[in-house]
Amino acid sequence: MAPDATALGAAFAAGRLEPSAVIESLLRRIEDLDPVVGACNHVAPPAVLLAAADAAGKRWRAGVPRSPLDGVPFGVKANIAVAGWPWHSGIAALRSRLAAEDADCVVRLRAAGMVPLAVLNMHEAALGVTSDNPAFRTTRNPRALDCIPGGSSGGSSAAVACGMLPITLGTDDLGSVRLPSALCGVVGFKPGHGEVPVQGVEPLAPILDHVGIHARSVRDVALVFALLRGHAGDSAALVAEARADDAPPLAQWLIGDPEQPEHTGAEIASAIRDALHDTVGGQRVNRPVDWTGVDLSALRRAGLLKCERSAAKHFAALLRERPVGFSAEFRQLTAWGAAQGADKVREAADRLAQARRSLRAELRDRLLVGPTVPHRAPQRGAPTPSNLADFTAPAAIAGVPAISVPIGHFDGGPPIGMQIVGTRSQDVLRAATLLFPGIAPIAQPPNDGGEP
Repeated sequence: MAPDATALGAAFAAGRLEPSAVIESLLRRIEDLDPVVGACNHVAPPAVLLAAADAAGKRWRAGVPRSPLDGVPFGVKANIAVAGWPWHSGIAALRSRLAAEDADCVVRLRAAGMVPLAVLNMHEAALGVTSDNPAFRTTRNPRALDCIPGGSSGGSSAAVACGMLPITLGTDDLGSVRLPSALCGVVGFKPGHGEVPVQGVEPLAPILDHVGIHARSVRDVALVFALLRGHAGDSAALVAEARADDAPPLAQWLIGDPEQPEHTGAEIASAIRDALHDTVGGQRVNRPVDWTGVDLSALRRAGLLKCERSAAKHFAALLRERPVGFSAEFRQLTAWGAAQGADKVREAADRLAQARRSLRAELRDRLLVGPTVPHRAPQRGAPTPSNLADFTAPAAIAGVPAISVPIGHFDGGPPIGMQIVGTRSQDVLRAATLLFPGIAPIAQPPNDGGEP
């Protein structure tokens, strides 16, 4: 089993491994696999990366590391600013834009000694779920190259899944961290709204914007989350807290009746039930939460309308000045959103507010657990199911923390994702550690598939 970020830090501490050796290994892997996977838009110069790694190595040898992840590399979605790097948000009109300074989340990881390595491909402007970007690249799912990786943080999930990076940052408005993590078979965590700063992140819809984490283990997520919250000094205590198994009770959510599945198919529902039974024996799982009366698709569409209208306003000047710098799909989505009347906008806002209240009420004394997405990864080039984000949208709309962990086998295409939702991030991380205590294996896609 290839080491996760936590194990890399431990190896640095023990003197068994140098950060520079990790950087060199990852650069070779990117060179081998990225022509097939299509996750990276920009990779920092090796000399810059090795200088940062050497500095981290010196700190470890002197016994003064900045954090348990000092020297560990990470990547960022293309809508997260890294000083001097491309910051295009997957938009052709912004192709030549360079970030003037680091986003706050990058500042905090740099302060912990972590090394930014790459800008990662994404769905244009974070408004979509395929990560097929006509201006940059098509990202493929490393566990099934003929399938989409999900989006909009597809490059972030794919890079972790195939071992090009141990940690990546993405953004999540209706599921854009958790959805691709589920389809690519890695861990994806969306903290509560406002827990991680979004300064320096291209906005989509500010009331929904979250910075999230992709990793191969829950312990990595917990440690990076501690650093992103500005707790580098006591990150070990926060991770220990997250590992504890005294999380609130679990309640099945969005799984449906095995005989009459309301929200998802029998295969997905059965896999979730089996995973819960195998890990907690059913003893800590409360009776199912009944959301059969909630129109999840209408809720997701209400959230999408919010994103479309916000994007139309944010990019209005650029859309007027350089319309050809956006895809026809993006122009159509934002034009439709901007054209909706006051009644429709009010109806969507009311639906979002009701869902926010309902979900928070369900979470008062428990965590909800169920499928992250209703399907396995769809085929590339085929119509994308419209309900792919139906299960991830509610937690984003409510602004509560949620995580997706992989379940099932990793040798038959992408595994199924299981989502855990709560009101406190530490409770969600505790439960996730209980349900997925291991490390997701690295995908090994063939490296002879050519440019995606």
